[in-house]
Amino acid sequence: ALGGLKSWVAQLTLPRGMLHGMDVDGVPIPVEELGSVYVKYSTGGAMTFREMRKSKRGFDALWRPGDALLEMYDGDFRGVYFSVELGDGVFRQFGVLPTDLFMEEEEDW
Repeated sequence: ALGGLKSWVAQLTLPRGMLHGMDVDGVPIPVEELGSVYVKYSTGGAMTFREMRKSKRGFDALWRPGDALLEMYDGDFRGVYFSVELGDGVFRQFGVLPTDLFMEEEEDW
């Protein structure tokens, strides 16, 4: 999932931000111990302060473009749901696309 996230961000020239959820109380979780994960990535910016106060989530709601959240996942689906907002107010979502869509295949020699 992390390799897929990196390749999607690079290939689509999306903003790169902070990756949240790869630690427990500030102690990093080794990648090999993560298991299956769900990654939520956002190209959008943070909530306004008015929206944050209304949500009662405080600074936990403060996201910057390119931030992603990693959570443990035990579901059966693997892939990417890709949502696009083009400024016309129409919600578009495509999925489930392969996480390795933009990753080059290793050649066997």
